[in-house]
Order: sequence, then C-alpha cells, then structure tokens
Amino acid sequence: MFTLEGLIDDVKKNNIGLDAVMAIQDDVLLGLKRFNGPVKHNVFSVAKTHTVTGIGMAIDEGLLKLSDKPVDFFPEILPEDLDERWYDVTLENLLTMCSGHGKPHLMVIDRKRLRGEAEDPLPKEMQEEWLRFAFDCPMVYQPGEKFNYGNLAPYVAGRMLEKAVGKTLLDYLYEKMWQPLGVEKPVWETDQAGHTFPASDLYLDIVDMAKLGQIYLGMGEYRGRRYLSREWVENATRKHVDSNVINPAGYAKDEEMGYGFYIWENSLEGSYRAYGREGQFVIVIPDKNAVVATQAMHSNVQDVLDLVWEHIVPQL
Repeated sequence: MFTLEGLIDDVKKNNIGLDAVMAIQDDVLLGLKRFNGPVKHNVFSVAKTHTVTGIGMAIDEGLLKLSDKPVDFFPEILPEDLDERWYDVTLENLLTMCSGHGKPHLMVIDRKRLRGEAEDPLPKEMQEEWLRFAFDCPMVYQPGEKFNYGNLAPYVAGRMLEKAVGKTLLDYLYEKMWQPLGVEKPVWETDQAGHTFPASDLYLDIVDMAKLGQIYLGMGEYRGRRYLSREWVENATRKHVDSNVINPAGYAKDEEMGYGFYIWENSLEGSYRAYGREGQFVIVIPDKNAVVATQAMHSNVQDVLDLVWEHIVPQL
C-alpha cells in the first residue's frame, strides 16, 4: 500500500522545507500531503514549462514556428547598435536557453530596476518596454552554442507567443488549458505594460500544478481532451542540450542531466520535470504512468528531489 509516512519522517528529521507533495499513478491519487494547508504557491520557474506549453499549442495551431526569429517579430524595438548575433536567434534557441547570452538576465534585481524599485533604476524607455532591455543585454556566444539558464530567453519567447496569438500568455493558457481543466484563473506576474512575465511568479495550488504533468504524461491528452500534439510533447521533453548546475545552495546532480524546451531531464532514466527554484517540481515518469509534484521553500533543491527518488518512486 502506498504511503507518504517515510517521506514525512524524512522531512521532519532533516528539516526540509516541503510545503506539499502529491503522487498520481494511472490517473489515481496515491497520496497528497500539505504541510501548511491549501495555498496558491509561487511555482517560480515551473511557469517556464507552462509558457512552453502555450508555445506548443500555438505551434500546433500554425501560429508559430521554431524557426521564427524575435528580430522579425519586433523590428520597431530593435536598437541601432543591436548585436549582429541577435539576427540568428530563433525561437528554438530561446526554448533551449541557448540565446547566446553569457549570464542570467531579467532575474529579480533586473526586474526591480525595470520597475524603478532599485537605487539604480533603468532608463524609462526600458521600464516601459522590457524588450528594449532584453535586446540591449550583451551577447557572448553564438546562438545555439551554449546553455545559459535565465529569464531573458523565456521573456522574449513569451512575448513572441503573445504577438502571435493576440492576447496575453495568461489569457491564452486560461482559454486553452486552465478553463477546460476547471482551474480558476491564476495570478501571474506582469511587466509594466501588462505582458505576462513568462519565466516566473505564477501562483498555483499543487493539485492544479500537477495537471500540467498529467497532460505531458498523456502525450498531450488528458481525460479525453487533447491539449498538445504528441509530436510536440516528444520534442519538448527530449534532451536538446547539455545542462549545468544552476542551484546556488548545494550540489544538485539532477541539474546536469540535460535540457529540453524549458523541461529538465532527470537522473531517473526516461523521466523529466518542470523545475522551479526552492523545490517546485512536476515530475513525469512515463514508465510508471505517474506524476509527482512538490511545492517547497528549500534552497537545496536536490534534497526535495531525493525525497521523491527514495520514498515515492520505489512504491510505484
């Protein structure tokens, strides 16, 4: 019989900041434990996987292509001294975090500067249009050359999606996914102009967060409704590039397993995950027809993954 007792004991013994854990197999709830009651949790970069899900839907509709280029979508915003390498950046480069930039951009400090909340705010024209900041960030590599995790690539990709579909990412995903799933329209951060911030700051209950994994587990189909094509799921979830450790608190070996389209590969062969900082995970395990979700505020994220590998997977 499935139990979360061992996991709960481990959480208490090792002071792991787990807020909730949920395991589903064969579309049956095996276990759900909330340590702090129901809460709409910031899922951080699990937002990126929701973003790429919207992009997959738009590609399935013929509204976007992986070969599309941001410079063609926003010619009126490009600076005169734009790095020539931007002209080779494709949507696919953005989805694999291989835009050519050498360090993370549009992280918390950048966004505070863009909101005028820092001591050194950015120019007003950048505050009003964050793409001006994105196109101004220095490039170091050729597009596609090197994985560099950050928020700039998903921001630009999300803006391309919004232009292609004619509505915000939040509204598009609500129409195409959350509303059919019976999920209340969530809170999601925006920039100064009202564009959804695709990289982070999306708030979801763990039950609603796990539904994303159910869609991918079903190869794009969930409870009789198709949300994504099988081809898109296969492409988005396979390894496209080598990845590297990004977690600042403790070595996270699973960060080195490879990267798809805003989806990480796992050390558990054949499985993959949506991954947000502090331990937000939607783990898809096709071989077991299972989805495991976690929400946490625990800086050493490998501790949270290891709970799944040690206590949940052996019971599946």
